[in-house]
Amino acid sequence: MRDRVTFVHTADLHLDAPFSGLSADDSRIGRELAEATYEAFRRVVSVCIERAVDFLVIAGDAYNSADKSLRAQLRFRTEMLRLAEAGIDVYLAHGNHDPASGWSASVGLPANVHTFPTDRVERFEVVRDGELVAALYGRSFARKAETENFALGYRRDGAEPLAIGVLHANVGGNTDYDPYAPASLADLRAAGLDYWALGHIHKQDVLVRDPWVAYAGSPQGLSPKETGEHGCLVVSVSAGGTVQVEPVPTAPIAWIQLEVDATQAGSVDEIRQLLDDACEGARALATQGLVARVRLTGRSHAHGELARPGLLEQLAEELRAEQASRSPWLWLDRLDDATARIIDLDAVRAGSDFAAETVRVADTLQADATALDALVDELAAPVGTTLGGYKPSLSSAQLLEQARDAALDLLLAEGGEGR
Repeated sequence: MRDRVTFVHTADLHLDAPFSGLSADDSRIGRELAEATYEAFRRVVSVCIERAVDFLVIAGDAYNSADKSLRAQLRFRTEMLRLAEAGIDVYLAHGNHDPASGWSASVGLPANVHTFPTDRVERFEVVRDGELVAALYGRSFARKAETENFALGYRRDGAEPLAIGVLHANVGGNTDYDPYAPASLADLRAAGLDYWALGHIHKQDVLVRDPWVAYAGSPQGLSPKETGEHGCLVVSVSAGGTVQVEPVPTAPIAWIQLEVDATQAGSVDEIRQLLDDACEGARALATQGLVARVRLTGRSHAHGELARPGLLEQLAEELRAEQASRSPWLWLDRLDDATARIIDLDAVRAGSDFAAETVRVADTLQADATALDALVDELAAPVGTTLGGYKPSLSSAQLLEQARDAALDLLLAEGGEGR
């Protein structure tokens, strides 16, 4: 075996995928959103070329749909040609989004692209200077909903210095994703391979290191849930079998979620400044465009104004226009108001209605910490039994305060600010 074998592991390119639940009426940002998956893949290919890797592995879902768009196929071929010119082979598996049974135009791919079949696990050899340096085992999806455990068909030949499994699958039963080609870690270990290049889960994750079982994640996050860094994995294996895995970011656009505490804000203008500060803070840490969902929280004197029909939408539009014009740009996808009214407890306590009685009962419970702890334990016991040992993360006093204020929000809903 050579001193070192290096390859890039990627998956879930979803070329031509729209951003889930998002549309931008700013033409410049709209273009960048439309180009995001293509630019992310171009960066993956650039990593391959700049690092002079031995090969590229694509573990499924190169395309976003079974009926692949002509644009996506042409752009994919362009990147394959870049790799061919650099002498880098590509090993490709089809996944549930781009099963082999889907439509493809008559767009030929260069000879450096090797596609795994759908009816069996195929073994491809990587030979350098007449020497076998690695073997890749893989199988493609024939159709979208593959429920067979493909992993059971993988077995090491025994003659290669490095064996890699390429599989698009739900390993370990991740409930956030469809259970396609389901497999267990025990199934993967039984194959006797050195590295499993997985696809299907969009978040980078190394499940185990003996053998290495890794999800590369998607090069570009596609929905508000897909926050955090997205990219590919550069994998380097020494002659002694030591594996090093380096995450390399490739996403031109990042999803972020911000919470803005409006407790100290007394007006809409102050709310606007808090929002601007939060966006500027996010931008200062960013190297790419941002799509943000922002949530206002806390008990605020501005709550009543924020609840005025149409005001929140107007505030979002103004902020969106300002943030989109700056660099790097930030697109405010959504602004949610989760603020609550300021409650004047003394005023409520002095009353004679049910809200006043609620405050007085809470006062009595707060005065006896031992009795309050006992009450919380009693109320939490059925939940703990159901969930197997659940305990509240907040103190008894904090839980009481939250329960009191939630009840008062409902009781005083028609009564005006502080009543």
